[in-house]
Amino acid sequence: MKKFIPAAVLLLLIGWCLWSWFAPPGRIVEIVQRGRVTARLDLSRETGSRTIDILAPGGGLNRLLVEKGRVKVLCADCPGRDCVKMGWLRSASLPLVCLPHGLTVRYAPHSEGELDSLSQ
Repeated sequence: MKKFIPAAVLLLLIGWCLWSWFAPPGRIVEIVQRGRVTARLDLSRETGSRTIDILAPGGGLNRLLVEKGRVKVLCADCPGRDCVKMGWLRSASLPLVCLPHGLTVRYAPHSEGELDSLSQ
């Protein structure tokens, strides 16, 4: 009986970690440039396909593809293009990041509520 309790606690802890890692994220995505939220998108309203160009301060371009409620970096002019290789935004724990351009695309915290004109 004494071995059962630590094992049960360990399993609960592992389950909680997995759930928090893979839990379905919210539907609001934030586009963050150099630490400042520049736009918010409501993916539940995105039924078609469109691109959004993000110009980096000091030069540089990232093009986002928003398609059927998903978002990814379609192309970029940064060295290495690691942000393009990241694929679709899938988890709140793994944002899309372009370090040379200071860009982060992430799921918004659940407490935020208002959308800007870009998401309308």
